[in-house]
Amino acid sequence: MAEWLAGLPLGETVVVGWSLGGMLLLETLVDTGWQPAAVILVATPASFCQRPDYPLGQPPAMVRAMRQRVRRDAGGVLRDFALHCLAPGEEQFALAITSFFTFRASRQTHLLEGLDYLLTKDLRPKLAQAPAGIALLQGGIDQIVDVPQAFFLHQHLPGSRLFLLPGAGHAPFLTQPEAFHTILRQIISGS
Repeated sequence: MAEWLAGLPLGETVVVGWSLGGMLLLETLVDTGWQPAAVILVATPASFCQRPDYPLGQPPAMVRAMRQRVRRDAGGVLRDFALHCLAPGEEQFALAITSFFTFRASRQTHLLEGLDYLLTKDLRPKLAQAPAGIALLQGGIDQIVDVPQAFFLHQHLPGSRLFLLPGAGHAPFLTQPEAFHTILRQIISGS
């Protein structure tokens, strides 16, 4: 991620990270000290998994079970994940979301690495060093990264702003594009 970001004019660039990508983006920005024009994290947790001192997030056993299942049914794991991205009432987006998560055998290693990252990475110690003013967009009915995780991140990121999209699941850019884009325009314009 750092190599990719290094090639951008960061002072003029708005960067958006979603879920695992948001965690990677946040970690990279803290580790490099870079400050883009704006940072937007969508459905991004500080820690994807619960920890003894962090009751939020998914149970680690669930992520380990997904990891084991990847070896025999990676396509099924991705399909199930995609469908869990949808909140109740968003079922009409099932075909669209599952098409984003098609499995290619050549990417199995990347999928396993991503699950390992989600299982082990805890960004809480880095949050105070994050760029100021990060915008957080969160679906109000996200079953993967729930609202309490967004509130935690908001409380621990300096100067952050939290935008909730009521009725949206884990992929509000797909299921509520008009509301999502309205918020993006508001963030980019600085209002």
